[in-house]
Amino acid sequence: MYHATINSVRIYKPGTKFNKETGFYQSFPPADHSFFQILETKEAMARKNMMNPYFSQEAIRRAEPLIQTFTIKFLTILERAALEARPVNMSLGFKCLAADTNMNFSFQKPLGALDAPEFDFPLVRATDASIKDVQWVLYFPKFFRSLFDAIDLLPQRLVDRYFEPLAQMKWITNTSRDRILELKKRSAVDRLPTVFDTMLNPNLEKGQFAPSLDELSADAVFLLIAGTDTTAHALIVATYSTLTNPSVLANLKAELREAMPNKDSLLDWAALEKLPFLRGIIKESLRSSSGAPGNLPRVVPQTGAVFCGRKIAPGTLVSCCVHVHHTDPDVFEDPTVFRPERWLANDANEMEKNLLSFSRGSRMCPGMNLAYAELYLTLAHLFRRFDLELHQTTADDMEWKDVTVPRMKGHLKVLIREAKD
Repeated sequence: MYHATINSVRIYKPGTKFNKETGFYQSFPPADHSFFQILETKEAMARKNMMNPYFSQEAIRRAEPLIQTFTIKFLTILERAALEARPVNMSLGFKCLAADTNMNFSFQKPLGALDAPEFDFPLVRATDASIKDVQWVLYFPKFFRSLFDAIDLLPQRLVDRYFEPLAQMKWITNTSRDRILELKKRSAVDRLPTVFDTMLNPNLEKGQFAPSLDELSADAVFLLIAGTDTTAHALIVATYSTLTNPSVLANLKAELREAMPNKDSLLDWAALEKLPFLRGIIKESLRSSSGAPGNLPRVVPQTGAVFCGRKIAPGTLVSCCVHVHHTDPDVFEDPTVFRPERWLANDANEMEKNLLSFSRGSRMCPGMNLAYAELYLTLAHLFRRFDLELHQTTADDMEWKDVTVPRMKGHLKVLIREAKD
C-alpha cells in the first residue's frame, strides 16, 4: 500500500515501530550484514548510533580539509581538460570524485578513482553500466547471492566478459575488509578519528558492542556505494539544470564572483552555505534528483495502523515514494520546473519539511552532512573557476527511470574553459 501524503512519512519517524521489509532490504549481497539490512529499528540504531557522531555537522567541518583535498584534485583534472580543449564525462567524473571523497572519509585512504584516465575507474564504470540491473537482484536475490559468493571461483576471462559488475562489488567488499583490518592495527593517535573507530573500540559501559568484521566491511561498502551514486546524481542534475537555464547560470555566476573575487580561491562549507542562490540550486537539485526515488517499504506493526481514516492490518506493506512527493503540485508549485528561487522565499524553512531526499527519522541517510559539504564545495568552485558548455548531451540523455536508484539514459558531457574573471 502506497501513501502520498506528508503525514504518511510518519512510518519513518524516530522510534517508529514500522520495521523494514525483508524482501527489499535483504536482497543486496554486497550489503549483507550492514546496518542497512537490519530490519528492526531498535537493533539498527544500536549500531548506527555509534556512527552518527562522525557524520554530525561539527564532525564534517573538522574533516573538511580531507574533503577539500579531492575537490582541488578534481578541479585540477578539469583545468588540464580545459587546456587540452577536450570534452569531459562529468557523470563519471562526479562519481569518481564522490567515491574517493567517501572512501577517504571512512579510511583516510582513497580508492584512486580520480587517478583513472578519463575517469574510467573499474568500480565506477561497472556500477554505472550495471545499475539498470539492480532491480533484477530484488526478484532473484538467492541466485545473485550464490553468484556473488562464487565469483572468485570462475575463470577470469568469463568474469571480465560477463560478470565485471559483480567482480567489482566483490573487490570493494574485500578492499573494505582489508582497510578495516588496517585501521585495527593503526594507533588512533597516528591518524584522525574515522567513522569506524567507535565500532572498533566500543564503550561497553555505555552498552556499545563490537560489530563483526563482516558487519563492519558491509557497512563500509554500503556507505561508499550509497553515498557515491546519490551525491553524483545530484551533482549531475544540478550542473545540467544550471547550464540549460541561462538566468539560473547568470545569477549563480554573479553570486560566486561577489563571494570569490579571485576565481582560484577556496571557500569552506560554512561560507558557501551563506550564499542564498547556491543554496537554492542545491536544494532544488536534491528535490529534482530524488536519490532513492522509489518506495521504501515498511511493515505495519502488530498494533495495526490507520491511514486516511482507514484501518490497516498488521503485516501490510506500506511505503512513501520520495519522487512522487517531490513532484506533487500540492506540495511544490510547478514541480517539473527547476526553480532555485523557490528556496529563497519567506516560507523556505517550512518548505524544507517537505524535502525528503535523505528520508526521515531514525533510519534516514547518515551521510547527509557529508553529502551537503560535497555538493557545496564542488558546485561553487566548479562554476566559479570554469565556463561549461554541454557537449553531445541532450534532454533525453538526462531522462531517468527508477531501478531502485535513478538510472539516466546517457551521460552528462561538457566542454570546459577557464573563467575569464
